Formats: sequence, structure tokens, C-alpha cells
Amino acid sequence: MKRLSTVLLLFLFISACGGPEPVSFEYTTGDESLFQTPVSETVSMQEIPETVCLETASREALIPAQIEQEMGSNVRIWWIGSQPSNSTETYIVRTDAECAAPEYSWERTDENSIQLVYDGNPLIGYEHPVYDSENVEMTKKPFHHVYSPTGDSTITKGPGGLYSHHRGIFYGYNRVILDDREFDMWHAEEGEHTQHDRFIKEMSGPVFGGHVVEIDWKDENGEILLEEERELRVRSHTPESFIIDFDSRLYAIAGLFSLSGDLQHAGVQFRADQYVADNEEVTSFIRPPALSDLDPKAELDEENRMDLPWNAMNYSIEDNEYTVVYMSHPSNPDDGEMSERLYGRFGEFIPYQLSEGAPFLLKYRFWIVEGEAPSVEEIEEMYQTFAE
Repeated sequence: MKRLSTVLLLFLFISACGGPEPVSFEYTTGDESLFQTPVSETVSMQEIPETVCLETASREALIPAQIEQEMGSNVRIWWIGSQPSNSTETYIVRTDAECAAPEYSWERTDENSIQLVYDGNPLIGYEHPVYDSENVEMTKKPFHHVYSPTGDSTITKGPGGLYSHHRGIFYGYNRVILDDREFDMWHAEEGEHTQHDRFIKEMSGPVFGGHVVEIDWKDENGEILLEEERELRVRSHTPESFIIDFDSRLYAIAGLFSLSGDLQHAGVQFRADQYVADNEEVTSFIRPPALSDLDPKAELDEENRMDLPWNAMNYSIEDNEYTVVYMSHPSNPDDGEMSERLYGRFGEFIPYQLSEGAPFLLKYRFWIVEGEAPSVEEIEEMYQTFAE
């Protein structure tokens, strides 16, 4: 969906009756209609309410909305939009009404683990152990677990199993080079490690849930080399699927860093549950149309793995089938190499030179589907929406 224009109309004046008029705005769609699509608009509000609803003439019921604080009195209002193409609707922001809906919320499961829950079901978990030199394997990196869209069990692997350093959705490079020093932030076996530092922002409400966390990339002495802001936003897509948006902003503290390695040991990666490694025959890959003639049961070779817009891994855990679609945003740097492993890992490796100042930005989307695998055409449509 491409929005042609959005005209903002703010009515923040004192009416003759002595009360302020509600904030309202117009939203205009482009050539494609909206159907259960998250959309947003920035408005100015003198007082920031905890909850809001939207009222529009085309829908009888009030629309649950979610507020995200921006600068000053500006807030971004999110809602699930359904609106015909090439149409304009006026939305009134209601702070005096109730529009009950299931909400995304964070729940702490223990001191170093939290879960994002929607309508009673966990969607992702954030594991953020405190690094312990006496227990390196269990504490050397934070990561995000992914849960089944219709249940409460994880479909990703944690520590242990085949290649213990692979866990959930994770990020690292096995060759982080600064001058004549080199650090392995992938295996993290010589004291270097990544560690959760703090929660920068937490998002909850009826439209999506997520957070921004700061993760420090440290040397063997605990000195910070790189600072990362890792942001995840999660929302339901259908009763059998949900979407995870993964954004990383990586900053160099001092000096010029080479983020290097190889496609098997670097990048943002997804690792399926250990059951998949124990039963590799359950794994296959769904690829873009240009690669559709390749064997879905064979891993990509060197000729076909560069700069893929998306890739998908289909696998089963016991009797349950899952597909994880991995989308790389067009704004990501070129020269990305897609890695596939039948034991249940896949993801993109992008080498990069990083110096102080501008961060290294990466943007990915994961579409988690339970049941019948989506078609190439359905994935293409989802990718085009993400890429716009």
C-alpha cells in the first residue's frame, strides 16, 4: 500500500461551549486499499492520554488505537486500518470513550526473561542473562525466542543442542576487527560477549507490542566496543501468523571497525528448535521466483545466495508445521549473502566498515506462519508491502 497523501487537520481551540474540540485528522489512501493494516499518523496533543479510540463515519464501532510518544507534544497514533483505495476519511481522536480490545503486553517470567503476550498467548521472549565468566555458555549473548502462533511453546532453540551459540533470533560477527585486535562475537568463547544493558523503550497496546533495548558488544575485559539499539515490533497478522520487525542500530565507540566473517558465522540469523537438527528431513526452503527451480531440500550454493530480497524456511516440530519468512529491507547495504542450513538456521550476512558517528543500520521482517506454508506469490506480496 502506498499512501498518496495525509492531510492533518488540528482543531485545538476553545469552543463557544467552553470545552476543547477533539483532535481530528484526514487519512487518504493510495491505489491500494487498506484491510486490517497497521497505519499511523502524527498529531499534537496537549495532554497525552493513556488510551484512545478513533471515530470515523464509515465504521459504526470505535476503533482501538495506540499512542506512541514522539517529540514535545507530538504523538503518533496507530490503528488497524480498513479503508478503500483512493479515499479520504476523517478520524476523530476520542479520549473520553472505551473501545475494549485484546492488548499486547510484556510479562516478566524470571529475573532475566520477559515475554510479549497477546490475548493470553506469548509471541516472543527476550532472554537477557547477566554475563558470568564462570558460566559463559549460558550468559554470553541476549536473544529473542519465537513462539508458536497458536500455542505457548517455542519454535526456536536456546542454549545447548547442536551449535549451542545459535539461539532464537540472534546477531553477531565472528570477526570484529579493531586495529590489530580481533573479537569473535559469534562463538564468544574467549571472554568477548554481547550483554543487555538496559530497556530504552517498551511498547504495548491493542495494535502492536515491542521494545527497544541497548546491547553492549564487549571485549574480554568488559570494555564496550560497540553499542547497539535493537528494536523489535510484533503484531498479529492472521489467527495462524504474526509479524516481527527487527531493526538494529550499531554504533562504534571509538575507532574504525571491520564487521566481517562469513555467511555461516555472522549476521542476523534465525535458529529453529533442536528437533529440526535432530530431524533434518523436515526442513525445506521457499525462495524468490528467480530461484524457484532450485531443489528446496538442498542448501543454496555460491551462485544463488547474493542479495536475496527474502527467503523462507519450512519445518515441522512433531506434528506441527511452521514457515519462517525472512525479509531483508531494500535499505540494507548491498553484498548480503544468504545462508541456509537444513538443521534449522538461516539468515543474511552483510560485511561492513563501521566508524564513529553514523550507525550501521539493519532492517528485517520475520513472518511466522503455522500450518500450510504460504505460496511464493503470497510471500512476494508481503515483501512488497514491507519494502515500500
